[in-house]
Amino acid sequence: MSLSTLAEKLLAKRTLITGAGLAFLGFTALSAISLRTVLYHRPDLLPVHSFTYRPLTPTAAQRVGIVYNPSKARAQPALQVIYRALSEAGWQPAKMYETTVEDGGISIARQAVDEGAEIVLVVGGDGTVGAVAAALRDTDIPMGIVPMGTGNLLARNLGLDVHDIPACVNIALFGSERPVDMVRLNTVFSDGSRGRRDFLVMGGAGFDALVMTDTDPDLKSKFGSIAYFVAAGKHLLARRKRVRITIDGQKSFGRKMRGVLIANCGEIQGGINLASTTTASDGKLEVIVLSPHTLLGWLNLVIRIATRQFGGRTPVLEHIVGEEVHLDFLKDPQPVEVDGDIVGEAASLHATVHPKVLNVKVYKAPTE
Repeated sequence: MSLSTLAEKLLAKRTLITGAGLAFLGFTALSAISLRTVLYHRPDLLPVHSFTYRPLTPTAAQRVGIVYNPSKARAQPALQVIYRALSEAGWQPAKMYETTVEDGGISIARQAVDEGAEIVLVVGGDGTVGAVAAALRDTDIPMGIVPMGTGNLLARNLGLDVHDIPACVNIALFGSERPVDMVRLNTVFSDGSRGRRDFLVMGGAGFDALVMTDTDPDLKSKFGSIAYFVAAGKHLLARRKRVRITIDGQKSFGRKMRGVLIANCGEIQGGINLASTTTASDGKLEVIVLSPHTLLGWLNLVIRIATRQFGGRTPVLEHIVGEEVHLDFLKDPQPVEVDGDIVGEAASLHATVHPKVLNVKVYKAPTE
């Protein structure tokens, strides 16, 4: 056999081995993605934690109440994971409380406490979490989160892996308690009426509320957060509006804005954190003024947020930290959203942070 023939055979063999290796890697990757997708929708099928999660051991038995949103497709599989965890821990079965259109969670969470719950688990999205939190604030009853929504904003800000439902259940039952802040928002609506709302993560007026309003619910249910980007495209070049801002009772100042956010904490989907310094437990809120005027301005804003270049006032982004804020929209009332829920069109907003009024179960509470 000539050297050239031998070389050709070795090269063909090497190519075959390389191709087989790449095919195996591709098959393994697709299998892992498929398994992750299946477990995302049916966490009860294989209730094991991710390789990076070390399960917490059960504490002394406690009475558990579960407030769940039946409209969430993954709620029933999540409940099965909770049943199994309670049984394995030797705890008594939980009492169930189902949300309705009329009661998003406030009354039934109070009922759970009145009936002896020592932990209240929330199986639902941000709206259900916010409702239960409003019922449990200023009590000693901790809230555990089993995230079922698109945003799952508080869960993200507290370090929960929203894709690992068994881990979230483990933390909700056996985790440490972390006291978190809530923000009370008083609203004067454009028709002169008034409203009050507590929130945990973020409220906003202008751009983000318009995006929430225009997000297609069918697109959201099929493609998740992509639906928000589609809705955002409709409002990128809208006219800026004037807002007058007062922080902690100091001298007010005016800004032209596309949107303004009031953040208790700032992490959203994709690991993006809109807040410059505030966290869920620091007794501060952060006013974030968004003021891009062109597509280039929006690009600049995205880059600044992605790279966390938050120092000082810029033409497109500004952060002001305080404990109390008043926003006056002057002649241009703005749509307002709170933790993803549209609350109406506001002439003015007044927000005050209430430090550490709610206890939430987390993996490890941060040291002071």
